[in-house]
Amino acid sequence: MRRYEDPSLQELRGTVFDASLVWQTSGLTTATLTASSRAEESTAAGVSGSLARDVGVQIDHAFRRWLIGTLKVGYGQDMYIGNERTDTRSSLGAALTYKFNRDVSLKGEYRYDTRRSNAEGVDYKASTFLLGLKLQR
Repeated sequence: MRRYEDPSLQELRGTVFDASLVWQTSGLTTATLTASSRAEESTAAGVSGSLARDVGVQIDHAFRRWLIGTLKVGYGQDMYIGNERTDTRSSLGAALTYKFNRDVSLKGEYRYDTRRSNAEGVDYKASTFLLGLKLQR
């Protein structure tokens, strides 16, 4: 719960959690279910903040020790405290990770995100392509 000194702002209150459940279906495949909620700040006038809730599923499969495929699906909802705005978000993604050795890997990812809102002018659809090189020691 957050209380603001400005009397025009409502209290921001709700349950906040972060949880995950991992199921290793075989030595090659892992499924992860995640759920979380959080309170976020807002810069919109008259809005105390938003309560964001998210759920997601991720499946990782090792085609080889050095080649891992990933599929992700997510859904979220943002409720803005202080007005009637509610946003729903969804995402769908796929990734491929190539491990050169235990220290270096290359990852390519595609993600499609959408947001629908009952407020005008904030809906969007986005396609994101990511390419990353990871070095860990």
